Amino acid sequence: METPLATFRTEFQSLLLDFLWRQWSALGVAGQARPEDRWVLDPEALLLFTCTLGRHDPRLFDEVLDWLAINGRFLNVTRLKRMVRLEEFSGGQVLAAVAASLAKGTETLKWKQLAGRETGTVGPAVERLFFAPEGKPLPVLGEPEPDFLSRGFERGPVRRRGYSQPFPATLNAGLGLQLRALFGVTARCEILLYLLTHESAHPSVIARDAGYFPRAIQDTLVDMQQSGVVQLRPIGRTKHYWLHADQWLALLGRAAQPPPQWVTWAPFFSALEQIWLALGDEELLRLRDPLLLASEVRRLQAQVRPALQRAGFDKGLSDERNYLGESYLPVFLGDLRRCLL
Repeated sequence: METPLATFRTEFQSLLLDFLWRQWSALGVAGQARPEDRWVLDPEALLLFTCTLGRHDPRLFDEVLDWLAINGRFLNVTRLKRMVRLEEFSGGQVLAAVAASLAKGTETLKWKQLAGRETGTVGPAVERLFFAPEGKPLPVLGEPEPDFLSRGFERGPVRRRGYSQPFPATLNAGLGLQLRALFGVTARCEILLYLLTHESAHPSVIARDAGYFPRAIQDTLVDMQQSGVVQLRPIGRTKHYWLHADQWLALLGRAAQPPPQWVTWAPFFSALEQIWLALGDEELLRLRDPLLLASEVRRLQAQVRPALQRAGFDKGLSDERNYLGESYLPVFLGDLRRCLL
């Protein structure tokens, strides 16, 4: 009989994959998207999380490769590299394999800097890329894909179905990509996106939430202020930047839509990944003592709470101090379900 945590891990995997499908579908991946959310999605953070969880759904993984073949030119490779380091995502080597598979044609130089060098691993050092739902490595059918094999992962040939679409420029989900298509893949787009979704902001806050170096954001905002479009507003002893969001949204064809909502996705996905990896620990999964299990879950919650706070998802977490002993376990599991539904 499975332990409560093992049972939840199976459900959690399903919730995470469904969440990924919904987000990628909203950006143009062939799938079923639910009605439009107000959230603006972050393709870099989404890709990094998919490099870990997508290994448990080969169809999703390959549909994302298909999407990248069409829309990959709008991704910011520099931001990807910084995000891997800052948020400590575990899928960096899988990302290198994905980049190697994209390093062709006009995008060669862009993706080569992310692909890095071939690992040269062979034989036992190579691991299977995909897993079955229960966690066992899936067999490889056909000749191994060279770009993945050279980065230490064994998988069959990539067969892109060609069903993915260009990102939907008129939906809130794709607002960041729309700005990149209009102005180029630069920090200016993340600055504009942040100011379109906030009344005003300090440069250090924009840098932290958007995943850029503070000095780069500060210098760029100084230049943008010279245009007369971005304005300064003193708040206490600090200076915040702002713009007329309604005018910009009208220019972008969004006057009749609900206002877009910013979410700092990178720490949220990082927290989910930490939880997922912790739930894969065999010793933890075998625990049957409810008190010991609840204690480990409390420790895990304390570990990820700062990241969830940065992402703005901590408001959905219950206060563990209100639940004694083993009574906290179902509460924590319920909190995670609500975050993903």
